[in-house]
Amino acid sequence: MRKTVLLLLMSFMALGAFAQDPGATEKNAGNAAWKAKNYAEAFTNFEKYLQIVNFSDKAYIYNAAVAASKMNNYAAAEKYFEMAIKKNYKVANSYLGKAQAEEDLKKEGEMLATLEEGLKAVPGNVKLESMYGSYYLKKGVEAQKNNNLEAAAADYVKITNLTNVDLKSKAFMALASLYFNNGAAILQKASPIANTEKEKYASEKEKALGNFKKALDYVNQALKLSPESTDVKELAKQIKDAMK
Repeated sequence: MRKTVLLLLMSFMALGAFAQDPGATEKNAGNAAWKAKNYAEAFTNFEKYLQIVNFSDKAYIYNAAVAASKMNNYAAAEKYFEMAIKKNYKVANSYLGKAQAEEDLKKEGEMLATLEEGLKAVPGNVKLESMYGSYYLKKGVEAQKNNNLEAAAADYVKITNLTNVDLKSKAFMALASLYFNNGAAILQKASPIANTEKEKYASEKEKALGNFKKALDYVNQALKLSPESTDVKELAKQIKDAMK
């Protein structure tokens, strides 16, 4: 009897030694594929593993998102980065990854919402601010090329609310250039009537001066952030000369 009990006990111990955690096979296969840079296979196995463990492993939710991104499956990347965000895992990187996936999916509105949410969750994050600021710099330039001064100014102003000194300085410079150029354009257009329609010219000159004053205010903000910049100093000089 004792031998039978002992044999049964040893059998159970042997079975326990060979037992694996649920999803271990898929998880290990995913890790091996990742090391081999086979991201499609890694993603497939990570996803199978996550389904087995009911998506309880937040680290592998994030890993699945990264693998999906590397294999250009941006819809899956967006989905899994969103799950990682909800599980509060690698929050800054998850917001950034989700925004990048949405950019590749041409989902501009969602991308901006993700970046704004990310900056609220992780204020001052360099990578999130860089993506957000670069987007609005580009949009501002596009609006400026289309002679939409108000839209361009609104885009640049959004960047001035960030903490990144370089981005803020560029935004203030963009605003200063925008209003300086607009003031100069008003004066140039009015110059033919300087002697023939003096009242109208004076009115246009006042409009130009208003633009120059705005430009000077913005360039002074840029000077505070980048006091050694020759570009900022040169623009400040041009604005002051135009106001004489």
